[in-house]
Amino acid sequence: MPVSPPKDNPPWLFGLVSIPWGISTSGVTSLLVPYILRKHGVSVDRIAEVVAVGSMPLMCSFFAAPIVDLGLPRKIWVVLAACISGFLAWAGIVMSSGPLPALTAILFTATVAQTLINSANGGLLAAVNPAVRGRAAGFYTAGNLGAGALGGGGLIWLADHVSLFELALLTALFIIGPALAAFWIQELPHPTQPIRSQFRALFDDFKDVLSSRRTWLGLVFLLSPVGIGAVSNLVSSIGPDYHASGNQIAWVSGAFGGGMLALGALVGGWICDRADRWTVYAVLGLVMSVCGLWLYLGPASPFTFAAGYSAYAFSSGLTNGAYVALILEILGGRARGASTGYALMSSSGNVPNIYMTWLDGMGYRHGGARGLMATDAAIGGVAGLILLWISRQYAQRWLKNAQEG
Repeated sequence: MPVSPPKDNPPWLFGLVSIPWGISTSGVTSLLVPYILRKHGVSVDRIAEVVAVGSMPLMCSFFAAPIVDLGLPRKIWVVLAACISGFLAWAGIVMSSGPLPALTAILFTATVAQTLINSANGGLLAAVNPAVRGRAAGFYTAGNLGAGALGGGGLIWLADHVSLFELALLTALFIIGPALAAFWIQELPHPTQPIRSQFRALFDDFKDVLSSRRTWLGLVFLLSPVGIGAVSNLVSSIGPDYHASGNQIAWVSGAFGGGMLALGALVGGWICDRADRWTVYAVLGLVMSVCGLWLYLGPASPFTFAAGYSAYAFSSGLTNGAYVALILEILGGRARGASTGYALMSSSGNVPNIYMTWLDGMGYRHGGARGLMATDAAIGGVAGLILLWISRQYAQRWLKNAQEG
């Protein structure tokens, strides 16, 4: 039977294959592990260091991405990388009560495997019909962020009710299971060419990405601290500062927060199919900074924690949906180097996640939860205004001139 072109894949299918990426990165590294470490008496600034170092491979995932473009079908890579990530998540949870350097090394290695999931999915996304790129990005982000928060919240709840070994086993299953949906994605097979020709085609496509004016403008946006949502990496560990119980933290950062993230991503992707994606990204980043102010200004109470983070999570979903749509806008339609190009853009976009997590941790060290939120809102707000000015003054004129030239 003939294989249907990738553009015939419905946008919602990308929401399923992004679940392993979300649970492994956000659910485990950003939510579950910090919660377990805080229970063991580890300080928030030390937790921030573990999360930041363990997440560093996100900044250079493009080094491994070429094997996805040249090797097995991308949907096979999604499943294979999810299996590896699930095993390492199991090992990390079992080791969470041990030495922090060992845990950090496991998280670091797991993140390498996780980048292959994202690279493979990115290659599949790049072939989506341009008319529905925003919606495909929205579903992909909704599955990623929603699963990360919902799965993380559920895992936090389980952490108080089961042994570490049982928690680790369930986590691995939650990561591997949804990846099997990748088998339902239709993709065009890699062309049968000599390996030298494949490398040459990949190199030419990647060189085209790097020489594009659109790419360099995109890097200005993606490397900025706008719309990063780094508070989500530490939210489970600052809940006690607002006198929130374990169950409240699980619900706010998990079920309800995950719902807000997913809903925001769908709305953000929908908006990006109807407006200029460069301006939308900057504006939604400003909305996130405004929402974060509630956690800075409000009293230290469970209500402030719940209401403030819910608004922050919704705005984070908005900006992350716009983030993926912006990457697809930067790349355009690509064949051979789609995964590598997506990995390059995604790696760049993860750089501010690392440094903002560290800066937020420094804010906590010097000012507690209020210092953390003030740091996050101030840096993101100022950068958002700069990007908005760039998008209105330069972006459209620059890109128009590039197309005419």
